[in-house]
Amino acid sequence: MMRSSSLLLLLMLCALSGRSLATVCRASDRNALLAFKAQLIDADGVLKDWDASTNCCVWTGVFCDRTHSRVGSLFVNANCRNCIGNGKLIVDPKVNGASFAASLSNLTALTQLSFNNVQIRFRFSIPPAIYTLTNLVSLSLTDCQFSGPSIPADVGKLVKLTELTLDGNRFPGGLPDSIGNLKNLNILHLENNQMTSIGSTRITLLKKLDQLVLNYNKLSGPIPKWLGGITLTGVQYGELNLHDNQFTGYIPGELCNIKPKLLILGLNKNKLNGPIPAAIGNCAQLRTLFVGDNKLSGSLPHELGKLKNFQELFAANNQLAGPLPKELGDLPNFNQMDIGHNKITGPIPSNYGPFSPDIPDPVDFTNNKLTGPIPLAMQNLPVKVFRPGNPGLCGTPLPNKCK
Repeated sequence: MMRSSSLLLLLMLCALSGRSLATVCRASDRNALLAFKAQLIDADGVLKDWDASTNCCVWTGVFCDRTHSRVGSLFVNANCRNCIGNGKLIVDPKVNGASFAASLSNLTALTQLSFNNVQIRFRFSIPPAIYTLTNLVSLSLTDCQFSGPSIPADVGKLVKLTELTLDGNRFPGGLPDSIGNLKNLNILHLENNQMTSIGSTRITLLKKLDQLVLNYNKLSGPIPKWLGGITLTGVQYGELNLHDNQFTGYIPGELCNIKPKLLILGLNKNKLNGPIPAAIGNCAQLRTLFVGDNKLSGSLPHELGKLKNFQELFAANNQLAGPLPKELGDLPNFNQMDIGHNKITGPIPSNYGPFSPDIPDPVDFTNNKLTGPIPLAMQNLPVKVFRPGNPGLCGTPLPNKCK
């Protein structure tokens, strides 16, 4: 009976703590975290439970290895919903780049490190201590405002990384050659870094890469053809995303050389012109194409019909003209299409539809010059996906009947 009561009490204590009762952090790890906290201005109390008198393994954002009682993951998230002003952590102005986070180098068991909105305010680059954490598999420094001419070459020392996210910083020169050392990298996110150059072409050496995201930068000129030499495994994402940049010129057909699986191609909100190339038909695994908000012209290519896994086309706000390709209607998984605000003419092919019932308004044909009857499989859609524009369309759900 005593054994049962003791066991019940132990289970209750574990449940109340929310973490393993056996996991008590080492004093050296606790002291390293407290030294790091001392470098921050935390007016909102984001890290208020980081207290020397308590077990650091139950602190906000701290997760310990149960076997060795070492800090294995650290997530410092200053987007705190319960904090004043949504939470904010500012690095003390007295702290310089060489000393910031220096104590974290003692967290030698760390495999995951994430800073979100820990504000450096563009005073220095990623601190040297980060590159001593050679067991890291995931490094995310988001909206921290680190800055420098390029991403530091020392990032190449973190050879175990599978994920590198540096969104919301300022590295205009982009990637160093040492990026080629990260042979295990699956995910590379470099959004909103004011990049004017992608930097090194050595990302083509990363044979496990599955997602490359370079959105919201200042990349200009033609899209580099060498990007067709990167690998995207397609295990989870298969994504190349370049949206919200300043690229000009034609869409290079070489992008369809990306192997083995380019599933998502994001080129929207650039300054691209010319037609969608017929070579798009060589992107054999492509499921989603974003090319909206450019200056594209010509017709939608019939070669889109070769993409047997194709599901979604977003091409609104261009200068596309000519008829809709009938071949799209024959694709078994094609379920979403936005071609609003173009100059597309002729009928909607009778084999179009039905589109996804799970997506509100899965098509947008507005502000074109389409004519003729609405296909039977699209007559359950609301008027707003066809009008305004397209005065020559007729039949259900439109008020004007076909003659």
